[in-house]
Amino acid sequence: MVLAVGGLLLAGCSNSGDAGHRTAPSASSAVTSPAGQRGTAGTTTRFTVDPARVPTAPSAALDLVRTLTAGPDSYGPGYVERPPYESDPADWPVLGTDCVWRQEPLPGDVLATLTRHSRLPAAASKGEVRTAATVTLHRTAAQADQEMAETLEEALRCPDQQLRATERISGLNSMGSGYGTNGDTSADDCLIELGTYDDPTLGKGSTYYLWDQVRLGPVTIAVVVEGGKGFAQGDLLTVQARAVAGMETKVRTELGARK
Repeated sequence: MVLAVGGLLLAGCSNSGDAGHRTAPSASSAVTSPAGQRGTAGTTTRFTVDPARVPTAPSAALDLVRTLTAGPDSYGPGYVERPPYESDPADWPVLGTDCVWRQEPLPGDVLATLTRHSRLPAAASKGEVRTAATVTLHRTAAQADQEMAETLEEALRCPDQQLRATERISGLNSMGSGYGTNGDTSADDCLIELGTYDDPTLGKGSTYYLWDQVRLGPVTIAVVVEGGKGFAQGDLLTVQARAVAGMETKVRTELGARK
């Protein structure tokens, strides 16, 4: 399976419209594995957060991330909820030293986080596509920046990862870009991961694994797309970009400085 990075993937990072706890240098300055080159997909004004509009209480923060997090209608026609539809807001995924993901209590620097799972059911000759959208509100932009950098580091530390009992991703490549670099003309930071996804319950053979995550101030938004058989990588990247851009637009609307 050939994994390509191009303008379609960039669209998810720069076209405005289950992360773990992160503790590392800035994603925009980290050294990454060679995932490929990116071209410009669109230009927008750099996001400026209005501190007065950012919730500081966990309950209000959770209300905000519920407003921001993409559901099935964010991906396109035919997508439906996939159980469990929403994650437990008290949980936080952590990648262990054994490269296996586990749930742990929410860390103190996170005000709220939520993941929503969706899917496009298998039909005709094409397999099921699985998606998940995650929004996390940190107490500070610096803490959100740490999350981005740790996400980038995880792909380098664990190119093969166990997601759940039957789900595994392999051969991850990652690339991080700060605002104004590698075509990132929208977010404070952007990172991408590409690899292959395997789940025997969906049949034999690997499919695409695509992760796109951006930071706008203290908020990180991410969309993962897994599978499905018979879909071109470009088609899946378009679906991913649509969801990321929609959430990015909502962040700007809810938290951006008013002019």
